[in-house]
Amino acid sequence: MAKILCVLYDDPVTGYPRSYARDAIPKVEHYPGGQRTPTPKAIDFTPGTLLGSVSGGLGLRKFLEGLGHTFVVTSDKEGENSRFERELPDADIVISQPFWPAYLTAERIAKAPKLKLAITAGIGSDHVDLQAAIKHGITVTEVTYSNSISVSEHVVMMILGLVRNYIPSYKWVIDGGWNIADCVSRSYDWKPWRSAR
Repeated sequence: MAKILCVLYDDPVTGYPRSYARDAIPKVEHYPGGQRTPTPKAIDFTPGTLLGSVSGGLGLRKFLEGLGHTFVVTSDKEGENSRFERELPDADIVISQPFWPAYLTAERIAKAPKLKLAITAGIGSDHVDLQAAIKHGITVTEVTYSNSISVSEHVVMMILGLVRNYIPSYKWVIDGGWNIADCVSRSYDWKPWRSAR
């Protein structure tokens, strides 16, 4: 059986949400190019709920432990005495996240002789020393297209935030004022203003 070491975000300080903005996530059956998305026989979580922090465990705990694997989930990844450092030497698989990764440096890889697979729970591999992984026969993989919807939403919100001058306007409110001229001075409309004649 394998030991899977999963490094995730801490749980929300305020606790898990009791409800979500969406009742479900969009159903995606094919990736661009026609490849089908994974089709598990069953899942033990509601799609769209928060799984990327420690308690959520990416929704993998019951599945992996039900097959007899050891599944260690932690957010403690910094320093020589971190749980990540202590669990790594006998890990077969490491799962990390792209925006708060556990760095698999050449030194860490050298301390993990059983490591065969480094998975990014998302996209990207810049937190893995690829040359060291190749040298030690470690497969490095990611979940292609997994962030496509959230990245698109993020970009649209950033554009709106910039075009509508939201952050400087918010600062005016926090500082105790509301000067509409300053708030809209760099807030651009979609159509050019027309002068009245």
